[in-house]
Amino acid sequence: MAQKAVFLDRDDTLVNDPGYIQRPEQVLLLPGAAEALIQLKRLGYLIVIVTNQSGVARGLITEEQLELIHQRLKKLFAAEGADIDAIYYCPYHPEGTVKDFSMESNLRKPNAGMFFQAEEDLDIDLEQSWMIGDSYRDIKAGKAAGCHTILVDVPGKIREKKKDDPEPDRKAVNLREAVNIIRMHEFHQKAQAAKKASDRAEELAKPEETVSDEEPEPEIPPAEPIPEPEPETPPAEPAPEPAGVAVIETEQDIAPAKKPTRIHTAKALPKTEPPQEPQSDDKTHHLLEEVLHRLKSKDREGLYREFSVFKLLSLMFQVVAVFCLIVSVCLWLSRKAESESVIIMIGYAAAVQLLVIALQMMHSND
Repeated sequence: MAQKAVFLDRDDTLVNDPGYIQRPEQVLLLPGAAEALIQLKRLGYLIVIVTNQSGVARGLITEEQLELIHQRLKKLFAAEGADIDAIYYCPYHPEGTVKDFSMESNLRKPNAGMFFQAEEDLDIDLEQSWMIGDSYRDIKAGKAAGCHTILVDVPGKIREKKKDDPEPDRKAVNLREAVNIIRMHEFHQKAQAAKKASDRAEELAKPEETVSDEEPEPEIPPAEPIPEPEPETPPAEPAPEPAGVAVIETEQDIAPAKKPTRIHTAKALPKTEPPQEPQSDDKTHHLLEEVLHRLKSKDREGLYREFSVFKLLSLMFQVVAVFCLIVSVCLWLSRKAESESVIIMIGYAAAVQLLVIALQMMHSND
C-alpha cells in the first residue's frame, strides 16, 4: 500500500541559509524544525527533503562535500529524535561552470523530477502527500507532482512570484503552523470517514422487509346479485343457498388461485428487540467539531506565546532605569554636580526598576 509523505525544502525551511552551505559545521537547524518533523512522523508521514544544489554545478562544492553536509543534517535531527527517510538533491544548473552538471534537468525545482523519483523509490502516494517550502518554486514543483502545498513565511526574505506561479493551498507563518494545518486536514478527513461509516451503519441497521411463508387464501370472486322477480310473475323456486349469502358458483366463475412465488430473504424473528441504532450523526458531528476546535485553539496559542504587552512595557522601562543609572554615575563622577542630584537620579532608577519588576510579574501571571 502506498504511503503518504511530507516533502520539505532544505534551506530557510529546515536549516539556516547563509548563502551556499559548503561545510558540515555550517548546518544550523531552525528553531522548531526537529519538533515539526517529530509531529509529522506521529501523523504517519514519511519525511523527504528535496533541495536544489546548484553550488555543485557552479563549482562551489563537490558531491562528496554535499554528502557530508547531509550526513551532518541527519545527525542533528536524529539527536533531537527526528528521523529523515530520504534526501533528494539536484546538482544541475544550466549556467553552471562544471561541465558534467551544466545543463537543465527535470530534477531541478520547479520541475517535479525529485518527487517522482521518491514516489518510485519509497512507494509514495503523491495525492495524499504535502510539499512545504519557502518559495513559489517549491509550490510550483509540489503542484506539478500533485501534492498539497504550504508556503512558509521567512522574515526578511523577499519572494519573487512570476505570472505562471500557482498560489499555494495554504500559507503558514512558520513550520509549526504548517504542521498544524496538516494535522487539521487529517482530522477533517477522519471526520468525513466517520460520518460515512455512520451513514453506512445506519443503512445496514434498517430491518429488511420480509415475505410471509404462509400461502394467501385464494380470493373468491364477488357473487353476482340475483335480480328480484316482478310482482306479477310468480317467483321461481329458489335454489338452496347458504343463509344470508347469494352466490352463483360455476367452474368458469371461480378462477384457480396462483401459487405465490416465495422470495428468499432474511426473516425478522418475532418478538425480538430491534438492533441497536448507531450513535446519532449529530452527536458524532458535534463531538468531532469540538475536538477540532479545541486542538486548533491549543496549537494557535503557542504561535506567538512570547509576546505580551506587559513584557514590552517592562523592556521599555528597563531601558529608562538603565539610563537613569548611567546619568547618576556621570553626575557622581562630575566634580561640579551636587550630591543631591545623584541621589535623585538613583531614586528615579530604583522606582523605575520596581515598576519593571511589577510588569514582569504581571507578564508571568498573564
